[in-house]
Amino acid sequence: MNTKRNVRAVILAAGKGTRMRGTKPKLLIEVEGKPIIAHVVDVCRIPEIEETYLVVGSGAEKIKKAVGTGCEFVVQEKQLGTGHALMQTRRLLRNYRGDLVVLVGDSPFLTSRLVRRLIKRHRKSGVAATFLATKYAEPPPYGRIIRNTAGKVIDVKEENQCTSEQKCIKEVGTSHYCFRAEIVLPLLSEIRDDNPKHEYYLTDIIPILIHHGHEVDTVKVNDPRSVFGINDARDLRWAMGKS
Repeated sequence: MNTKRNVRAVILAAGKGTRMRGTKPKLLIEVEGKPIIAHVVDVCRIPEIEETYLVVGSGAEKIKKAVGTGCEFVVQEKQLGTGHALMQTRRLLRNYRGDLVVLVGDSPFLTSRLVRRLIKRHRKSGVAATFLATKYAEPPPYGRIIRNTAGKVIDVKEENQCTSEQKCIKEVGTSHYCFRAEIVLPLLSEIRDDNPKHEYYLTDIIPILIHHGHEVDTVKVNDPRSVFGINDARDLRWAMGKS
């Protein structure tokens, strides 16, 4: 256990949000008085996090303007998935030896308290990766967490790669992580795009780490709303209490 490791954050905010069917970038839609992305950036304004990187793509200039100062921006020219988005930070972080919080930019109800809990658990366990997990009665299309009979995580599979049996799993990963940067960043190159969308899924880093003998851990979140990501108009209506 090393409680003195530095912590930086990466927010993945490059997606086009095409399922919203609107002219405004998804992350600029206001929820509870401010843009979705601003909620996630504010979550990272805690003493533990020394620097925040924002990976942008579609609507980059508008997002930069909405966020203002306090972040270093990284451009993902082609939107090829969350794993690919994190790959864009490797040049900036090539000499970094510390912990890396990675969050998705479409979770407006995420709290600083929960991120601090994630960091604390990660530091205490000393594993390569710790990620938030929750259960839904009817799971959104998130990665299903596969555990063995002892309850240990052995895989995470995106819904479009799951068997019919695996789709019945209620526990999901919510795409909020804390990584040991010096272990995880070099292994991103092992992520493949051999899936129906031909994207590089960051969820694939979990089985890759396990394959290399590294341990992973989860932080169980009792309130699934706090880690809910807004992907389409239905999600937005739900977030605003209109469904």
